[in-house]
This record gives sequence, C-alpha cells and structure tokens, in this order.
Amino acid sequence: MAPGRLGRPAKRPTPERLRRRALAYLERFSTSRAHLGTVLRRRALREAETLELEAAPVEAAIEALLDDLVRLGLVDDRAFAETRARRLVEKGRPARRIVQELAAKGVDRNVAMGVLEGLGEETPDLDLAAALAFARRRRLGPWAVPGGRERTPEQALAAFARAGFPYAVARQVLEAASLDELEAEVRDA
Repeated sequence: MAPGRLGRPAKRPTPERLRRRALAYLERFSTSRAHLGTVLRRRALREAETLELEAAPVEAAIEALLDDLVRLGLVDDRAFAETRARRLVEKGRPARRIVQELAAKGVDRNVAMGVLEGLGEETPDLDLAAALAFARRRRLGPWAVPGGRERTPEQALAAFARAGFPYAVARQVLEAASLDELEAEVRDA
C-alpha cells in the first residue's frame, strides 16, 4: 500500500469503510448532509488519489451513503438547523448571522429561514433575545459591572454592530432602565 498522510498506509475508501467513518463522525457530532459529505470526501478522495483510484466511484459511494443516512434519519438538516440555531441565539448571535453560520455548514437557506420562523413563534423577537444574551456575555448595558471596564456608549454600540445586530436593537438594550424591562419586552414581543 502507498503511504498516506502521517506515513500510515492509505486505505481503500470502500463503502463499508466510508459507512464506519460516517457513523463514527455522527457519534461525536450533529451535522448536515452537506457537511458530512465534505468531511467524508476530504479523506476518501485524498486516499483515492494516493492509491491512484478513480474519484468518480468514490464520489458515487459517498452520495449513496449520504442518501441512505438521510433515509434512515441519522442525518437530518432540519433537526440540525433547529438545534444549532437555538444554541446560537443563546450564545447571542443575531438572526442574520445564524443564517450565515447554517449556510456555512451546508444547510439550505430555505430550511434555515424556516427554522428561524419556527423559533420566532417561540420567541417573537429573536434579535432582541440574542442581543440580551450578547450583552450579558459581554457585560454591556444593564449587565455592566460597576467599577469594571468602562465602555463608552459608542464602544458598546460598536460591539453590537460588529456582532451583526441592528442599530435599533442595540440601542434598545443599551438604553433599557432595568433587566426586568428588557426581559418583559422579550416575553411580550
């Protein structure tokens, strides 16, 4: 066998080996169909090249495996997007950035927008909820620590802008009189 990466012998990317790799990856990570395909292709095509094999049969085996995993329900783009979007809102990411991050993981834009609409039914103002989480994590606005690092209002607005929040949402968070007022707005929105 020809030497592969790290001096180990390259292994033929058979359908069985591809399935084992995919299942091992899915045991550790939740992922989209497109991202799992990228992960599998990266290694399998490198091995095929090292062993001087045709790439087309490897590609076909990967596509068949992905179709099978979707059919079995082991890979579900919508469920992945819902979980990921919920976590990103909790981390303080605005809706626009969530769509971008899901797209980077291979989730279709229509699926991502549908997921955000579903989350919007639970939390009517997603951007405000995410802005609150962002402000809490960064200690901005009502969460600023007295005697801590003092930020000017312009610096705080700039932090919100860099994170991708609309100006109106950033002002709303920074100008709130109290935490209770902000949390009531998220619940009532």
